[in-house]
Amino acid sequence: MKKTRRFSALIMALVMLFTCAASFSANAQSVSDVIWNEYYAAATEQIEAAVMLTPGSNESERYVSWYSKADKGEVVLFDSLGREIGKFSTTAKATPQGDYRLGAVISGLKGPATYAYYCKSGDWKSKTYTFSVDGDKSFTAMYMTDIHISGDKYEENSIRDTAGKFNKTLTAGVTKAFAGGKTVDLILSAGDQASDGLRDEYTGLCAPEYIKSIPFATVIGNHDRKSVDYRYFTFQPNTAKMNLKSYVGTDYWFVKGDVLFFMIDSNNISMADHRRFVKAAVEANPDVKWRVAVFHHDLYSGRIPSRESENELLRIMWAPIADEFGFDLCLLGHSHYYTISNVMYNNKTVTATENGGTVKNAEGTVYMVSGSINNPRNDDNIELSENIGHAYLTEDTIYNLIDFTNESIVIRSYTVEDGEEIGSITIEKTSNEGGHTYKTPAKWYYPIIDVISFIAGFFNNIGRYYDNTQLGFDIPLFEGLFG
Repeated sequence: MKKTRRFSALIMALVMLFTCAASFSANAQSVSDVIWNEYYAAATEQIEAAVMLTPGSNESERYVSWYSKADKGEVVLFDSLGREIGKFSTTAKATPQGDYRLGAVISGLKGPATYAYYCKSGDWKSKTYTFSVDGDKSFTAMYMTDIHISGDKYEENSIRDTAGKFNKTLTAGVTKAFAGGKTVDLILSAGDQASDGLRDEYTGLCAPEYIKSIPFATVIGNHDRKSVDYRYFTFQPNTAKMNLKSYVGTDYWFVKGDVLFFMIDSNNISMADHRRFVKAAVEANPDVKWRVAVFHHDLYSGRIPSRESENELLRIMWAPIADEFGFDLCLLGHSHYYTISNVMYNNKTVTATENGGTVKNAEGTVYMVSGSINNPRNDDNIELSENIGHAYLTEDTIYNLIDFTNESIVIRSYTVEDGEEIGSITIEKTSNEGGHTYKTPAKWYYPIIDVISFIAGFFNNIGRYYDNTQLGFDIPLFEGLFG
C-alpha cells in the first residue's frame, strides 16, 4: 500500500511540476505557464470552486468544503476498488456574496487505505479526487507560511500567478518527499493565506489539485483578517468557545499520528481564552506524545526592529502557555524570514541549537519561522535576535518537510529554486514529558495578564469591526466586538 501511494504521489507531482511550474522569460511565457493559466481558468470558472480537504479530529475523519449556489449538498465516498461506501451531508454557511460555503465531515475512515470522493450540490458535481489514510504513527507534514495569494488591483492576473507559485511550491515539496521515500500527509500553513482576506484569493488558494487530496490545515493571519471571507471559508474540528475571539475564526485542535496540533488565532490577544483552549485539548488527549502549536505571529526572530515591541508583548503572553503545557515546537509566520530559535523557556535560551543539530529531552520549546511563499524578504539591515540558533536570508521560496515519529521530530528546509537543503533540526524525547518542567508563575501573573490581554483584544476587535463596516459588510455589533 505504501509503495502504491508513493508511486501515485510521484506521478501527480511530476505531472503538476511539468504542467504548472511558473518560469518566465523576458519576452514570453513558457509552455508550462500557459498550461497552468488554462488549468487555473478551468478550475475557477464556476461558483462551485475551491474544493478543499482539511483534517478532522483524528485520522478517522476528513472535512471537505466548497462554494455552492445551493444550500445543500453531499460528499460521496468510494473505496480503493471504486465501490461507493458512504454519503455525507453538508452544513452550510451563507456568504456575503449571496451563496454558500458547504462543508461535510467524512467519518469512519480506516487506514492504511486510499479513498476517492466527489462533491455534489444542486446540479453541480465535482471531479473525483483521492486521499490516503495512514494507520502508522509516523507521517510527513509540509509546513509553509505567508502564502499571500494576492488580488493586486494593479495586476490583472495576480491571483492566478500567486496561486501558480503556491502550486509550484507544493509540487516541489511532494516531489522532494517522494525522493526520500515518503509522502506528504499533511500541509500546515501558519497564516496569511491571502493578502487582503478576499474570497477570490481563497478560491485561488484552493486551485492546486493537492489541496483536494492532502489535508490542509490553516490558521488566521493578520492579512486574513482584513476582510470577513475567512469566516465562511474554513470548516474545522474541535473549535474553541471563547469569551473573546476574532470575528473570522478561532482556535482548533486535531490529532494525527502521535501529535496533538494546536491551531491558534494569535490575532486574538485574550490569553485566558487561549489557555483554556490549550488546557482542554491536552486533557482530551493525555497520551499523545508530541505537542505542536501553529500560529501566525513571530515571537523571537527579532528581525524587524519596528515589530520588536509587538513581539515582546506577545512573548509575555504566549511563552507561559508554551512553558506550562510543554509545547515541543511552535511553527510561526508573519516576519517572512527563516529562523529556528534556541530551546526557549521563561523567555530565555536554555539550550542552544545549531543547523543540523539535535536537541534531546529539551527543557523548553523550539520556535520556527519560515519565509513567505509570494513575498519573501531578504534585508541585510536586520537585527538578529540572540535567541536564534539558525537563520537563512533569501528571496527564494522556502518550504519545510517535517517527519514525525514516536522518537523524534525532524525538520528539513529547502528552497524551491534549487532544491537544496538550507536548514535542519531534530527534536527527540524519551517520554511524553521529555525534559519539560514547569514552575507556576507568581499568583498575580495570570490574573493581570488575562485582564490586560482581554482589554487589548477588545480594542483590537473594535478596530477590525470598524474597518470591515467601512468595507460595506453588515456585521452584528456583538459578534463584531466579541466574535
